[in-house]
Amino acid sequence: MKMKGFPMTPFNRVSFLILFFLALSLQPFLAQGGDVTGKKAAKSHDLSSVSPAEPAPQYPSMQSPGKKVSIDKDHYLIYGFDKKPKLGTVIMKLEIYTQDGKKDTSFEVLGDSGMPSMKGAHETGEQLFRLSNKGAYLLPVNIVMPGDWEIRITIKKGGKVVFRGSHQFDV
Repeated sequence: MKMKGFPMTPFNRVSFLILFFLALSLQPFLAQGGDVTGKKAAKSHDLSSVSPAEPAPQYPSMQSPGKKVSIDKDHYLIYGFDKKPKLGTVIMKLEIYTQDGKKDTSFEVLGDSGMPSMKGAHETGEQLFRLSNKGAYLLPVNIVMPGDWEIRITIKKGGKVVFRGSHQFDV
C-alpha cells in the first residue's frame, strides 16, 4: 500500500495498526460519553441530572473569644482556645448554655478551619467537635503556617442547622 507523501515502512504499518485497534477498542467507551480519563462526560443536551447550584452557607463573624454569642432565643455559646493560637495544634473550646446559665450538651457542633487567603490549600473540611466529660465541645486546630486563619462553626439540633459563625485570627 502506498500513500502519497507518507512512506509505508514496516514500522509505520505496525504503528498504524496499533493506533487503529486502539481507536476501535475505545469506540464503545467513548460512545457512552466517557473521556480518556475514565470520567463520564457531561452531555450538554441532557440537563435532567443537573441540580441547581446551592448558595454557599454564610458564616457571620462572631464576637471575640470569651464573650457570649447568641445561638437562638434560648441558647448562647462562649468559645476560646487552650492557648494563644500559634504554629502547631491549638484546641478550640466551645460551651453552650441555656439563657439561665446551665450547660446544654444536646447539640451537634462541627468546625472547619483554614486560611481564607489560600482557599482549599489548608482546609480541614467539617469535623465534629468532641464533647469532654465537663460538657465542653473541643476541636483540635492544626496551624501549619503563619498568616490569617478562620474557623467556621456549624451548630445543629436534631439534624437541622441552628447557627453558623466564624472566628478569624492571625498567627
